[in-house]
This record gives sequence, C-alpha cells and structure tokens, in this order.
Amino acid sequence: MKLIPFYDDPSFDYKKYWQERQYENLADQMALKRLLKLVPGKASLIDIGAGFGRLAPVYHSQFKKCFLVDPSERMLNEAQNKFKKKKNLKFIKAYVEKLPFEKEVFDVALFIRIIHHLKSPPTALKEAARTLKPGGFLVLEYANKLHAKSVLKALLKLDLKYLTDQTPLEVGPKRKGCIPFLNFHPHYIKNLLKKNGFKITKTLSVSNLRNPLCKKILPLKILLFLEEIIQVLRPPFFKGPSIFILAQKRA
Repeated sequence: MKLIPFYDDPSFDYKKYWQERQYENLADQMALKRLLKLVPGKASLIDIGAGFGRLAPVYHSQFKKCFLVDPSERMLNEAQNKFKKKKNLKFIKAYVEKLPFEKEVFDVALFIRIIHHLKSPPTALKEAARTLKPGGFLVLEYANKLHAKSVLKALLKLDLKYLTDQTPLEVGPKRKGCIPFLNFHPHYIKNLLKKNGFKITKTLSVSNLRNPLCKKILPLKILLFLEEIIQVLRPPFFKGPSIFILAQKRA
C-alpha cells in the first residue's frame, strides 16, 4: 500500500485536519471506548494505520504493550514526540500488507480509518488476522456505502441496484498518484470478516450527525450527547457514514 502523498507532505497538517473535525474525532473515541470495554485480557494491542497516535489516549492505559504501526515516518515521529513518556508504546514503520510480527501475538488489533485507502482490503485484513491470537479481537471501522443520506438518494432515484451492489464505491476527487477513498457495502465487510475467520460481536453506527448544517447549528456538546444516544440505540432505519465493528477471531 502507498499512502496518499499529502500524509508525508510538510504542507499538509494532518493534526489540523482532525482539529477541525472534533465531532468526528470524539465520536470515534466514544465508539472505541465502548467496544474496548467488551474486550477481556488486555495485554497487547496493535494500532494499524495509527498515524500521529490520534486514538492512543483511548487505549494506552488499558494495555501492557501497544504497537503503533504506520508507513508514514512523519506521522510516527509526531506520535513518538507526543507519547515519549509512555513506555508501553512502541512505534513501527510498516505497511499493513506486510506486518513485521510473528503470527498470533496480539490480543487486539485496531483497523480504524484505514480500509478506505487500501487497494486490496482482503490482503490487508488477512495480514491483520494473522497477527491476532485465536480468540483475539479486531476493531474495524469502514466508510458506509449505505448511510442514511445515500440510501435516501438512491430511493428517490428508484436506483434499487445501489442498495444491493457490493462493489466498493469510489468517492471524492480522483487525483493522479492518490489512492481513492472507498465506501463499502455492509455485506461486503461482513463477508470479508467471515472469510478471515472472524465473528462479529458488536456493531456501532458512528458520526451519525456528520452533516455541515448540523455541525453549524448544534454546539459540540449537543452533537456528542445525541451521538451517544444514537450509538446506544442503533435505530435500524438510521445508519451513519462510519461503522465500527468488534469482531472476534475464531479459536
């Protein structure tokens, strides 16, 4: 996998990117906290595509050893500088398709905000599964092709094929040398997990109010209050643009 060039471009501030998206960032953290509460035996964790360690504050105090893995040396340096006092954090430069670890070494693997940038999700997920112990847990996030807004648009256009087509959907501007941003059909992800020996134990709809109008009108505290309610209730008719899954590797 080759990351989008701007991740290593000094002119692009990835930290600022997330600072301007506090709702999405905190919604991610909320979901991760909720899912990690369901995980027993927290000894070792691998954060695949960790970037500058955006989610490390959520998990670093819960695990004896945490490995932050990313192909971007710039991102890892930022993470290392930020968490240099945390002795249980290790920083590894590597690509997800070829992780430098033996098989079955981790209790938990995080796969958050990464699968939408991969050319071969099956290859990457197979490699992540290889590093997990039997009975280990995977927290996977994916961009949802069937979020509420897209489903409504398809229904208004009478495009029923859109609802069943499991082909990953490329969104956003297409630029030469850049990996596309992909949205995935829930059944595509479920089948991918099943093929790699995972059983889904929990699913959360996340960033449910990620709408420019909502974010402009509602204060951050209100957005997060409503977000927490929606994550807990999981209304079947309302699916957000980001889906978090907790899956367990079969023994």
